[in-house]
Amino acid sequence: MRKLAISLISVVLGYGILLMLPVYGPVKTIPFYQNQSFSNIAHGTGRELLPGNTLEAAVNAVAVGADVIELDVHLTKDNVVVLRHDATIDSTTNGSGNIAEMTLAELQEYEVGFHKEDYPDKTAPAGIRISTLESLFEALPGERFLIELKPNDDATGEALCQLVTQHNKVNQVLVGSFHTNVLERFRKICPEIPTSLGETEARTFVVLAWLGLAHLYNSPGYSVQLPAELNGTKVITKSLVNVSKRLNLNVDVWTVNDPNTMRELMQMGVSGIITDRPDVLQAIIKENTD
Repeated sequence: MRKLAISLISVVLGYGILLMLPVYGPVKTIPFYQNQSFSNIAHGTGRELLPGNTLEAAVNAVAVGADVIELDVHLTKDNVVVLRHDATIDSTTNGSGNIAEMTLAELQEYEVGFHKEDYPDKTAPAGIRISTLESLFEALPGERFLIELKPNDDATGEALCQLVTQHNKVNQVLVGSFHTNVLERFRKICPEIPTSLGETEARTFVVLAWLGLAHLYNSPGYSVQLPAELNGTKVITKSLVNVSKRLNLNVDVWTVNDPNTMRELMQMGVSGIITDRPDVLQAIIKENTD
């Protein structure tokens, strides 16, 4: 019993010390988020409305109200940054092959449709081809882009950095990746372009926030993308949102297509919602402004 008491006292004292440790200041406000209290973020360029990760879908997403275009990128054999979620083209085109082993010309021989497993009953308009990121920058010069680096390599990040800089999009692009190591290297390669948190970084932040120790988190990114819940456990709570705001860390929730969940998250004060249906989210935003 005495050992248990000593252990409990040690835990309480240790926790108290952690609470008294120096507080990290909030991250700076970056142009990407300035003057925008909430963002309607089109997941995969609005992949339920038109085939995802395409120029056509991105243009449509903006037309129906998206504030930010979320997309995924890969690098072709001839070093062109293209919009794709998977490393292969099998799931959404009438072709087959690995993107890294094909040139842009070879990729664009095939038509792009809806994801075969996610939307088996949807028919895409004819003539949609795999899109380059440069084509989006040229077609949508005033838009903001949340770009996810899919491959676990440096080459894609280097090519992305060069393209963003070349098109003067540093203030209109935020880069993310599930691979924390990819983001760590990208920050060194391209420090001028802001990033969100990688998966392990996000996990650390959430755990510290749950423990009331978020003041110990020195964020390397300016936003975090999180699911509303994970394995039946709520990830997004009002307290987490409040902690994030104190750190000036934007919280974007993915992938939300249910209108009631959208409303609930907006009431909590999240920074943005990542959705396949930016048109539905825009209608809910309009409800709150009318």
